[in-house]
Amino acid sequence: MNKPLHSLKFFLFALLTMILASLACTINTPGGTQDVELSIQQTLVSLQQTQIAMGEQKPTFPPQEAPQEQNTEIVIPQPTEVIEPEVPDVSYEGISFSFDPAIAQGTFIVTIPGQNLGEESMPGETYPTHFQFTFENYAVGDHFHTPIIRIYPVEEYRAISTGASNIIAELQQALINRPGGGDMSNLPFLPMWNAAQVFTANVEYFDFQSGSGVRYLTMYGQALYPVDNTNLFYTYQGLTQDNRYYITAILPVTHPGLPAEGVVDDWAAFTDNWDSYIANTLAWLEAQNPASFTPSLELLDQMMASFKIER
Repeated sequence: MNKPLHSLKFFLFALLTMILASLACTINTPGGTQDVELSIQQTLVSLQQTQIAMGEQKPTFPPQEAPQEQNTEIVIPQPTEVIEPEVPDVSYEGISFSFDPAIAQGTFIVTIPGQNLGEESMPGETYPTHFQFTFENYAVGDHFHTPIIRIYPVEEYRAISTGASNIIAELQQALINRPGGGDMSNLPFLPMWNAAQVFTANVEYFDFQSGSGVRYLTMYGQALYPVDNTNLFYTYQGLTQDNRYYITAILPVTHPGLPAEGVVDDWAAFTDNWDSYIANTLAWLEAQNPASFTPSLELLDQMMASFKIER
């Protein structure tokens, strides 16, 4: 920028104009010529001093802001974690579920053809075509019952068995009223057996992915027997939300506080003391930690809750 130089030129021009105007006035007065010469000399001196003073001044510029450092850091977007959906351990004909390795190492799956032997046949001998899941290397080996889960079509079962139809209706009502267990309790159970439900304990109602049901511990027999690790089992009885399928599980369980096999020396005394014995035994079962059973009741609950029936 040449702003100081421009100002100097403007000042000299203005000063010269004033001098010329002054000279014009002075020449027309007496002694004007001599006064003009003196005025010119004074003006030249002033011009020289002014030029020197203006030349010594250095031009000033407004302060410039230092350029701000730009952030050149490159932000690399992190990849979003992709959560893969859990794959069920078992999937067959629109039925799927998962289970912990502490329960078993694998499953055997089969479709059981139905048979109708009429209403006069033995309980459980008439049933519709259904799906059956058994287990490989189940946690409990030596037991009266085989670990098994069955899926029955409701309408087909009702059409060929009045007994099964009644039990299905009882389960529908139980899922509404939610009765508890006990020695006199008779909770719904399929398949039908030629034996009686001795007791029900540790009763819990919970949903599975396609419906709801009830689980409990029980024993079946044709007489009164001690509660032991040979006959005690876990069962889950449930219905899908659309009431099209009935799910039933029979899964052996044991507990270190129970005898391997109940032995009775005096059956008459045992029978007479049954009410006190079963009440104390059921209270004891209810007080046990679910994880203290083999398999854990919690793991069995998780397996049953994982069932999804999409048919």
